Amino acid sequence: MKSTQPGERLSVGTNDACTIRIGGRNADRITVVAVSREGQFQPLERGGAAGEWRLSTMADLGEQAEILLYISDDRTGGFVNDCYPVTVDFGGASYDFPKPFDQLAAVIIAEAYMRDGGRRVKVANEGYTFGIEAFARARNFRVDAIPGRSQADGGRERWEGGERGERRSAPPGTSLGSGSGVLVAPGIVVTNAHVIEGGNDFRLGRGKQALTMLAVDPLHDLAILQGEVQGTSLPLRNRAAIWLGEAVLAAGYPLMDLLGADLKVSTGNVSGLKGWEGDVARFQFTAPIGSGSSGGAILDEYGNLVGITSSSLAHGNLRDRGAISENVNFGIKVSLVHEMLAASGVEGTPVPMSTDNNRRNVVQRLRDSVVSIIVSA
Repeated sequence: MKSTQPGERLSVGTNDACTIRIGGRNADRITVVAVSREGQFQPLERGGAAGEWRLSTMADLGEQAEILLYISDDRTGGFVNDCYPVTVDFGGASYDFPKPFDQLAAVIIAEAYMRDGGRRVKVANEGYTFGIEAFARARNFRVDAIPGRSQADGGRERWEGGERGERRSAPPGTSLGSGSGVLVAPGIVVTNAHVIEGGNDFRLGRGKQALTMLAVDPLHDLAILQGEVQGTSLPLRNRAAIWLGEAVLAAGYPLMDLLGADLKVSTGNVSGLKGWEGDVARFQFTAPIGSGSSGGAILDEYGNLVGITSSSLAHGNLRDRGAISENVNFGIKVSLVHEMLAASGVEGTPVPMSTDNNRRNVVQRLRDSVVSIIVSA
């Protein structure tokens, strides 16, 4: 077996069969797929042995295609790195493919292409921290064409006020609603994926400046928007973990049609270090929120960002089960925001941590950093 290096080119037969063998743990969570330059997803066939995937002939890949491994159920965590070693067999010749350096939920292991009438394969080990959907959106491919996806709760999740399904289509220009966002770098706003779901036009509530979608990760409910946004970026507290009982502030724009378009701030504490059904990417907090708070900021007492408001436990769901809940809200940990910004190529000078915990000063700074977002079809 020959070891390969990233960037190495292999000559293979145009009609050679391809077999990929996954030798590490979590092999049962991996899907292997070929993706054409036009965005056509072609799943490989499962082989007879565990962790084995096959392509009957390289000719099926057409002129150019990438071969990817990805975690099928990456909402529950985990990375493709754990499935290595990965070996690839082309027409009887076996190669040991290199393991990624970073922790990735989707890895491009090879690019197959035609050159001078022959088939070439470029070895790769790069990919996406946020999985196959981040890959698809980065290439403007259809996310709903991805094979092997495993969605929790039948593709529905519990959000503010109950369960959220797909937004219905609406004529262009129709207002779909509003949410909140957080300025985390010059011109860069982070919000929830479900805030902008189904929308094509995104604007700041103040000034109505247009925002464009830079990246979306619906599985982790995060989205990055870009535009001419005036304000001050919030410092991200991604190096110090949140702690149980810690005091927090929630800032956003709930119920703007009823409560007005000015910033609302509420206080509470971290009430749990995991989210719904033990989701380690989220935490629970008690600061009151409302519809429209989604995508807003959760901050420590100094005004450093510790999370993004995501959802609230639907009281009706619990009453139906004979239980009562009060202020059970969920935030996405800021470490995921940090990773998504890095994975999306957003660069900027880190904002120094704030050490001023004067409440009046903290809230005044938030007026420059937390924005409302208007979403239209």
